[in-house]
Amino acid sequence: MCFVKKMFVSLGMVSCLFTGMYTMEAGISTVQAASIVGVVTDENGDAIENAVVKVKNKGKKKTVSTDSDGLYEVAKLRKGKHKLTVESVGYETVSEVVTIRKNSEEVEKDITLNFSSYTKTNDTDAMDAAVSAFSEIGALRKEETIDGDAIETAYEGELRDLVQEMDTENSLTLDSDILGAIEDIKNSNEPKLAAQVIDKTIQRVFYLAVMENITHARDDFEDDDTSELSQYWDNAYAAYQALVGTADRENKVLSSDRTNIDTGSNPNLEDQITVAFIRGQKSLEKKDTEEDEITLGIQRQVIRLSLVRAFYIAVLREVEAILDNRDSDTEKAREVQKEGEVYYKIIEEFVSRDNSTGNDTIKAQLTGELSDVVADAIVSELSKGFIGRVNGELEENEEAINEGDRGDAMILAEEALLYTKVFLEDIELRLGAEQRYEIEDALNDLKNASDKVSASDADAARQTITSVIADYENELL
Repeated sequence: MCFVKKMFVSLGMVSCLFTGMYTMEAGISTVQAASIVGVVTDENGDAIENAVVKVKNKGKKKTVSTDSDGLYEVAKLRKGKHKLTVESVGYETVSEVVTIRKNSEEVEKDITLNFSSYTKTNDTDAMDAAVSAFSEIGALRKEETIDGDAIETAYEGELRDLVQEMDTENSLTLDSDILGAIEDIKNSNEPKLAAQVIDKTIQRVFYLAVMENITHARDDFEDDDTSELSQYWDNAYAAYQALVGTADRENKVLSSDRTNIDTGSNPNLEDQITVAFIRGQKSLEKKDTEEDEITLGIQRQVIRLSLVRAFYIAVLREVEAILDNRDSDTEKAREVQKEGEVYYKIIEEFVSRDNSTGNDTIKAQLTGELSDVVADAIVSELSKGFIGRVNGELEENEEAINEGDRGDAMILAEEALLYTKVFLEDIELRLGAEQRYEIEDALNDLKNASDKVSASDADAARQTITSVIADYENELL
């Protein structure tokens, strides 16, 4: 009988089926029925999809890839010692010797891969100086008496140049917002609130800088050489260093009674973003131009939407602090409300496009009376906005598959998954774990169908996704 680990029932069942099939197939003896099975995860315990698993024995090599749950199986192996190698871009390669003692044995071998480090290949001194100035301002704003002149001095130079550049590129007035807040500090006009405006506004600037550079790399991929593209990519990574602290936070979710905000599972966004930078950097080598362009497009979305999710979490973190302090410490509650307001400006476009009324509701609660802040209302309106983005990606994915555009279909499927992850835990809260896992499986099925440009499989996956989302929308305020 085939042994099955509890948490990998599906893998065990498949292994048993394979074993039975191999022994019955003509021309295949039971000598070849052994297998190595397991799951590949990172240091956080998160599954690594598409990790390459190689098994070598006496000059013969077999290669498989992990699925969306990190599961793999290398079948039709003989007894003896096998060199198992697992590799995935963004992680350190692992090699081990696995011994199969019986011809029909199923050997379970789980593998943990450690994260690699990103290595810049270009000078990013100007961006590094801007990040350093932001760090200095961060220390100054936490002092008991905030020194507006010192903040102004730190702001001048590369950091202000960057802010003004992002203003020009995006038709914004962030430099004026920052200078106005500095003047408020100098004039003792609610200096703590002003300091929060400075901090969160500058975070928005670095987010825009990341986006500008990774988008340049994508848009210029066909025309520029690797060295030119890598300059954009390295600058993006340098700008991201100002946002690592925001990305490396636990998720925030609606409480079970829907009256407050609780801490959810840690999405490990900081690690995901770093891996995406490494994978994107490797794709710039253009060893396989078509596939590398698709990889770059996907990793750009991982970086972009992981940062969006980080700011979404930041908004809910401030909502939690408002609710925790509004009856006991009004000053603190107003300070965190201001933080929530400025954080929300970073992600407002993702809500307002498909939920303009909800966008107005959120802004009103983040600028109005503390007593008017309602956790369920804010979470519901945020979700409605992001649901609109999921539906948009699904429609475009269908169009791309119908046109046979594999690259766009794969990128759009990844976007749909990343947008859904924003409210995935809220789906579980309102609908239960079964529907959460159902939509997760369907989103991964859509990715696989897009890779194969399978219209029928993609249609089935999209129907499941839209069905669960419809049920979820009915549960929102």
